[in-house]
Amino acid sequence: MELIEKSNSLQFHYFFKENSHTINSILRNECEKELLYLFKELSDTLGLQLSLETLPAEEGGFRETWKFIGKNSAQITLIVSVSAIIISRFPVVNKELNKLQIENLKLDNEIKRKELEKLNLDFIQEDKELIQQTVIDSVELVNKNYKISWRKSNLYKKLNTYQKVDSVEVLRYQEDKPVGNPRKIPRREFSKFILDTDELPKLELENVTIDVISPAIKRGKFRWKGFFNNEIINFLMDDFEFKKQVLNGDIHFSNKFSIEVEMTQDRKINQDGNIIQTNSIVHKVIASIEDGNRVEY
Repeated sequence: MELIEKSNSLQFHYFFKENSHTINSILRNECEKELLYLFKELSDTLGLQLSLETLPAEEGGFRETWKFIGKNSAQITLIVSVSAIIISRFPVVNKELNKLQIENLKLDNEIKRKELEKLNLDFIQEDKELIQQTVIDSVELVNKNYKISWRKSNLYKKLNTYQKVDSVEVLRYQEDKPVGNPRKIPRREFSKFILDTDELPKLELENVTIDVISPAIKRGKFRWKGFFNNEIINFLMDDFEFKKQVLNGDIHFSNKFSIEVEMTQDRKINQDGNIIQTNSIVHKVIASIEDGNRVEY
């Protein structure tokens, strides 16, 4: 059972092509933002309550160091170790979010609870030693969170545009002493971490219910408005037969009119890292419901 050496800080080291110790201020702030969001996603996914302190920047290229503060040394060592691995080792699979991430896009509470139970993180309550297998299992869990890959992609996308950076390096520290070997990522490897697109695969929905707010009762590609999944959506009605009945006046609407449908939704990740629906299309109306009365089509 291999133990993980304790660490409480993580250093991100920029190496430059020329002998320089300065960095573009905007680029630095944008990279730090992505790293801080990444740390937050990692700690949230693992259910850890942590805060960060930024230590003074150092020369030698340009070095930034963050000190993690938490309940005990074991959980701090875990987040530092996982962060170092995630930032440096796992390029995006096939330049897209992989199937496992897509299936767990929001990493809902039930999924996370079961995965955390498997990890058996008893050391969160007690200051126990951290074993290597716990770090490996934790990395596997956080890799299911799409925001981890997305934030990492943003980081390397920004670095890739700054020609002055020749490589970056991640190193763990315990107070002011380095721990383990540094993890260096040369510039030629940056592109491996970058997602080709923020678009996500279409979401295919069967037998879902939309509360109709306003139908489109004129001919043309006009959008309907409805209430679905606790939000208002605008959608295209692509069921020709149902739309034909609506246009002919065969279907009448009230404020309690709902439809059971087969629908697809286009999705993408916005600038805040959240999934948004960009286009909803109803392909088939299965039934309508009004005041408890269900009519199939």
